[in-house]
This record gives sequence, C-alpha cells and structure tokens, in this order.
Amino acid sequence: MRILMQAGNDPFSVPSIESTLVRNSIRGNVGNLMYTNAAYRHMSVPDAEIRVDTTHFAELTVADADRINDECDVFVLPMANAFKSKFIPHMHILADLIGKLRVPVVVFGVGAQAKLDYDTAFLKPVDEAVKRFVGAVLDRSASIGVRGEFTQRYLGELGFRDVDVIGCPSVYFRGPGFRMEHPGGQALPEGARIALSTALRLANAELASAINDSVLEQHPGLTYFAQEGRDLQTLYWGDTAVAARRSMPMPDLSSHPLIRSADVCVPLEPHSWMDALARYDFALGTRIHGNIAALVAGTPAFVLAHDSRTLELSRYHHIPHRVITDLDADADVARLYAEADYTAFNANYAEGFQRLLDFMTRNGLRNTYEHGDGGAEYDRRVRAAEFPSPFRRSEAESVEDLLFRITMLREQNKAIARQAARAEKKAAAQAGHIKKLEAALAAQRESSEKRLRALEAQAKKRLPTKARRLVKRLAPK
Repeated sequence: MRILMQAGNDPFSVPSIESTLVRNSIRGNVGNLMYTNAAYRHMSVPDAEIRVDTTHFAELTVADADRINDECDVFVLPMANAFKSKFIPHMHILADLIGKLRVPVVVFGVGAQAKLDYDTAFLKPVDEAVKRFVGAVLDRSASIGVRGEFTQRYLGELGFRDVDVIGCPSVYFRGPGFRMEHPGGQALPEGARIALSTALRLANAELASAINDSVLEQHPGLTYFAQEGRDLQTLYWGDTAVAARRSMPMPDLSSHPLIRSADVCVPLEPHSWMDALARYDFALGTRIHGNIAALVAGTPAFVLAHDSRTLELSRYHHIPHRVITDLDADADVARLYAEADYTAFNANYAEGFQRLLDFMTRNGLRNTYEHGDGGAEYDRRVRAAEFPSPFRRSEAESVEDLLFRITMLREQNKAIARQAARAEKKAAAQAGHIKKLEAALAAQRESSEKRLRALEAQAKKRLPTKARRLVKRLAPK
C-alpha cells in the first residue's frame, strides 16, 4: 500500500537550525511533529510505502489532487486543533482538494478549540468550514478520528455520526504495554530537574504568567522547553527588548525572566526532544505536547489545562492535570508532583490504544503492532540518525552562522519587498476596479432616474383630471 502522509517533516530527516528556520519544518510548533511521527510509526508495516508530503496546508490547491491520486492509495492527515477560526481558510482549501480525490482519506486526532466551559456556541464562526471539511473526509473514509468527547459532541451537533474518539496518536508512541510507574502522593526529589512548557497565547495569560514566575522562583535552575517557531526566532536572532525596556507577560521577548534567567531551548524534532526530557524528574505547563513528549519519555508530567483542546486530551488519556483557573498564582510545584497520579492513565492505556488500532482497521490501514514488527524498524532508523539536541542560543556563535544570518536577512528583506510590491499592485488594481464600479453605478443611477421621471410624466398625462389635482395637492411643497 502506498501511503501519502501530510506532515512538516519526514521522521528520519535530520534538521538543522538553518533548515528549520528556512523551511518551517516544525509547522510553527514542534508539537506538530509529535503526532505526525507517531502516526508514521503506527502505520509502519512491511508492505506499506509511506511518503511524507511536506506541502503546507495553505499551499495546497485542487491542482494537487491529480498528483495525490497518482502517488498514493490512501491520503493520511494527522491533525490537531484545526477546528478554530484561524484555520478556516485551510479547511476550505482541504475540502476543495479532498473533493477532487479518488483515494481514501484518513484523518487522525483532529479537534476543536474552544473555552474551558466546552460551550460549542463559541465555535459558530467555524461551523460552515468544519461541515465542508468533515463532509468531504467522510465521503472518502469510514469515520473521522477526533481528539476527545467534546469534539465528538460538537460534530454530532453538526449532524455527523461516523466519529471515532481516538485521542492523540502521540500518546501511544511506545506501542502496547507502555506504563508510567508514578502513583500519586510521592515527594518531589531534592534538587529535582524541572522542565517547564508554556503557551504564548492563551485566555488566562495573566494567571499563567504568574504561575510561570512562581515555578521559576521555586526552581531557578529549571529548563524552559519552548516549542514555537517564534521562540526559535527569538533565541536565534535576539531582539532589543532589554535595551528598550520592553516586556510582555509571556516569553515572547528576550527580556522575559524565563529567557533571561532559565536554561531555555527549542527542540527541532521529537526524538531528541523526548531523549532530553527523559533526563528530568518532572515536567509541567500549559503545552499539551510538551507534557506528552515528557510522559512518553518516561518523565511524569502535569498539564495546566487552559482551553478545551488541552482539557479534553488530558481527560481522555487520563493525564494528570488541573484546570488552570483552579490554581493559585503561587502554585506549588511539589504539590503538583504529588498529584501526578498515573494510575488511571495506566488502567485505561490498553483500551485507548486498541481503540486507535480499531480506527485504523475500520479505515483500511494496517498497523505495525498487529501486522508488522511492532515499530522495531522505525526505532532502528531513529537510532541510526544523529538528531541535533534542542537548540540553545549559545550554539549560534560561529562565523558561518553569522554569514547565514546575513544571507537569510537579505533574502527575507527581498521577499518582503516583493510582497509589498504585489500588495501595492493589487491595491492599485482594486482601486481602478472600484472606480469603474462607481462610474457604472452612477451611470445606472442616472439612467434609472431618467426612466423614473419619464414614467411619472406619462402617468400624469394619463391620470383623470380629479386624480391629477389630488396628486398635485398631496405632492410635497
């Protein structure tokens, strides 16, 4: 079977800081590669030829349909929190493309992004785009795999029934039999190594910022595992925030305490990320995949759930968590560590894992655990690759690096200039078009007024004398 999977990068492709910056292979957030790599591993059977299509969603068009139809027997889309306003254009693009496909389409782990109260009314602006996308998918698959019960309920309200709750495939990265040997009530080790993750945009940013400050105060030697492309840009390029005395609640700028005071790094791909997290005693934060990467590495993690996407995945997989609004600003790390009870996670792991495999079978995909080597070949290829450690600012100091920065800045400036020229040309064309429309409307209005005056004159001539007198009397003075 030929499988074409949409992802930012091939799991065995070794990235560099330069290639990650230029290609955006992490698709804005390295957490995206956690679930795409996991899906690849789950599908790795001897008779499967898996290829990765790195074309970004925004760049796909209906013209790609012929290429996809020719290149594969099934098109696989591992996804995350796609049902949100920001993703509306992408959903329409995908709906148009999928509508032209002749091959089956399988969607892993898509989810809705709403508030903590699970109110689906928040999603009204995305309803039509979701209907088009999900409808197109279900025309070419037996079911669609979603993150949790909230997303399933939302799709049910839109009229869809073939919806399977499978969570995120990244949680099952290690396959069957995985366990987290960490019951609740344990004391945080003396001198514990702490890994912190934090989203940069969230509804409760002020509270999250205060919690981050508290965690840093309790453990000044912690490591801040940043995940986004903008984090990578901040570490790589730097900024003038310190000199300008600019600051923001979340670590967007180099002036933020998490960047100035903590050990901070950005993983470029999942395997080295998990290897690094395996050396920590505890991970916590608002990033769902930052915590999943830790627990898959065997490090107990605790999610600070701040929206429906983080909450429904934590609930479905029984990952230890607290709703962030239930926490105090001075949240005690040791207390959260004691609350990190993985008993329910272990008890439900096998059932959830089988549900994922059943979803794959239902949609015509064989899995490596029942039909292959259990992921052994995938793991061998990972061990053979020399993945770079998470990027730290001190690593970008060579002459070659400086030359690359200058070249990249020049190319970016050229690209910006081209975009500005295109925008100016488009604006001029639109202005000309508007002028033509205004002239046409004015001409049409003048013509209509002439016709109206002519009709009124004809009507007056035809009216009886008494009626004409009445009209004249009623006419405004």
